[in-house]
Amino acid sequence: MTDKTIKELSEELGVTKQAIWQKIKKKSSTDLHQFMSKKGNTVYISVDGQNLIKSMFKDSESKDRKRKNINVDDNKESLFLRGLIENLQAEKKELHKLLDQQQQLTLQSNQRIDQLEKQLQIGLEKAEEEHSESSVQETPAPVKKWWSFFQK
Repeated sequence: MTDKTIKELSEELGVTKQAIWQKIKKKSSTDLHQFMSKKGNTVYISVDGQNLIKSMFKDSESKDRKRKNINVDDNKESLFLRGLIENLQAEKKELHKLLDQQQQLTLQSNQRIDQLEKQLQIGLEKAEEEHSESSVQETPAPVKKWWSFFQK
């Protein structure tokens, strides 16, 4: 490996020359300037400087990947939570429907019980009337004895 120009290094890394210059400026310039030499108008970077610049790009790439992964994870979590919310809302709707049905059945049962109690009460009243009428009718009339006809 030999010294490379900014252009050669940018082509190798697949970034622009400006991106490399931005990394050089961000990093304390004294650190990277010791790895740089100038011949004419061309700037050359030593092997150690190249490695340092490459590591800066790798660090930023890994940060970008982490951000993307976090965004992907956030999106997955968001989709999961939306699905969960939709399921809970559907279950809630079904529970309300079942509760309404339960209340209607309870009302119908109570009405039926009231109706049966009234019928039972009417039946008991009729039975009492019939019993009292039959006891009145069954009371025997005083029996006149046959010999009493002749005693007059």
